[in-house]
Amino acid sequence: MNLQRNKEMEFILNQLESKIKKHVRETVLDEREDLSQEMKLRIIEKLESMLDEEVPGFIEYARNI
Repeated sequence: MNLQRNKEMEFILNQLESKIKKHVRETVLDEREDLSQEMKLRIIEKLESMLDEEVPGFIEYARNI
């Protein structure tokens, strides 16, 4: 991955950190860290797949409308 993409993903994770912490608090204490890591991993996986998607050009987009 390139540096710009890593920064974008880090920014998004930082934006979601408070929501992750909020939901992690709803589970038992022993599993909080694991759950937090698992949530971050899933977010990263989804971000990677979304960033890999090719954006359609204008003509292609217009054809699909």
